[in-house]
Amino acid sequence: MKRKILKVLGISFLFFVVLSWIIPTGTYYNGSLTTNDVDPVGIIDIFTQPVNAFVTFSLYGVVFAVIGGFYGVMEKTGALDKVTDWLHIRFEKRTKLFLAITVIFFAVLSSVTGLILPLFLLVPLFAAVLFKMNYDKVTVLASTVGALLVGSIASTYGFNISGYTKNLLYLEDMNTEIWAKVILLVLLTAALVMVVLFAGRKKKETVEMAAAAEAPVTLEPEVEKVQTKASAKKEEKATVKETKKTTTKSAKKTESKTTAKTTKKTASKTTGSTRGRKPSKKTNTKALAIAHDVKKVSEKKRVSGIPFVVILVLTMIVAILGMYNWYYAFGIDVFNNLYDNIMKVKIGDFPIFEHLFSGSSQFGYWSNVDFIALVIFASMLIAWLYKVKVNDYIEAFIGGVKKWLPTAIYAVLASVIFSVVYQALSSQTGTIVDTINAKIFELSDGFNVVFTGAASLIGSFFFNDLYYLLYDMSSFISGYDATTLPIAGLLVQSVYGVAMLIFPTSVVLIAGLSLFNVSYKQWMKYIWKFALIAFLLVLLVCGILTLL
Repeated sequence: MKRKILKVLGISFLFFVVLSWIIPTGTYYNGSLTTNDVDPVGIIDIFTQPVNAFVTFSLYGVVFAVIGGFYGVMEKTGALDKVTDWLHIRFEKRTKLFLAITVIFFAVLSSVTGLILPLFLLVPLFAAVLFKMNYDKVTVLASTVGALLVGSIASTYGFNISGYTKNLLYLEDMNTEIWAKVILLVLLTAALVMVVLFAGRKKKETVEMAAAAEAPVTLEPEVEKVQTKASAKKEEKATVKETKKTTTKSAKKTESKTTAKTTKKTASKTTGSTRGRKPSKKTNTKALAIAHDVKKVSEKKRVSGIPFVVILVLTMIVAILGMYNWYYAFGIDVFNNLYDNIMKVKIGDFPIFEHLFSGSSQFGYWSNVDFIALVIFASMLIAWLYKVKVNDYIEAFIGGVKKWLPTAIYAVLASVIFSVVYQALSSQTGTIVDTINAKIFELSDGFNVVFTGAASLIGSFFFNDLYYLLYDMSSFISGYDATTLPIAGLLVQSVYGVAMLIFPTSVVLIAGLSLFNVSYKQWMKYIWKFALIAFLLVLLVCGILTLL
């Protein structure tokens, strides 16, 4: 399955290579397109550009690898099993309710914060519970990673989405259109209905398929079949024994001994293969760091899940506080002032905290590097609370990283096309994206919802980072009036969210596909109808806004 993801990434890159030989590059500025010659990706570039992508975007991979290490430590403590078992038991008869809560939780948090990568830290926890409820892997992917991307379609207060739109298009307010919330509500409802309906039909997918890559599974119905066959054989032997009345007494004795031995062996084999072996309790643990047998709560040592939950919640709170830009989003400068005051503290004439926390960023300006350090610190703190030895901690963390290593690699490779376009954008040599979009915008005079949406969708394939998509699209839409420009910005950011649900250049999507071992084909069969509805809904809402 992992090779299929690599194949999809390779085909996408080769498609871009072919386009680079056909479409000339161009630069769109001040209402006109400056066309250059073609700038094809050569044979050597086919091999060097993935390396450049690793160098430029390796931090994406490190984020996923560290999350894997975090959950490797969690499984070592036994607290992860304790928490997931508790949730499973509480929602055992209300599995669809938990599925709905999962979708709403991830979508709303993504919409409000815009911090998709940090929120990915919670995905394995919810996924583990859903797998224990026997939901299939595509449903789990849609209800966690899919919900994160759905939230980005209708970003309300996410600075990394709506804030970028405000800054790059010079809008007055980050949340100028209240209709964004309406889009969010409708999309959430549609996503929830879709996931629940599909999950209800596929929920009883066999555990053998879910855990085929981990261990053979013995199901209860199979045990009953074996026992039935064993009892049928016994009855058949008894019938044959009664019909043999013409044999001599010595033959009967010999036959009875042989039959007794055979029956005894058969019974012992049957008992050993069915009654002596318990049905496998292994569940699909693709979302977790290390595959393991899922035990019942009563069979585990007394481990409390409270410290794990507290540390996880605090980690997410600190990550959101640190990575959300409060000042530029709402003008809140509390964290800026607090940071400055702490750094000014001195012992004598020596600024102690300035040196102790040198290199640290103030809340609101944290990057992925700070998030990585935070997750590593959280894993160390949990290991200390659960009295995990240093060597065991290192072994568990490395084991989790290894488990997530393919996910980390594919997440980086998803940015290969963007790496090439980013280099062209930085060197100002022009891109094929400007050439394509210029032709689209020439089809209409002024703002057109359909054409702007189409250009945004095409641009999202090449720019899997919203900031650079908005930067490129701003040359086409920045000339609109003050009434139309916020609608155009909403359209671009919302279409980008839809694109990240379906395009193989989406970092989060590719990471999710790899993590849950879902092929791109499986995902597209599952999600394409919803993605189409979401795209049309975005066009409809933005079209209505232009008429108001």
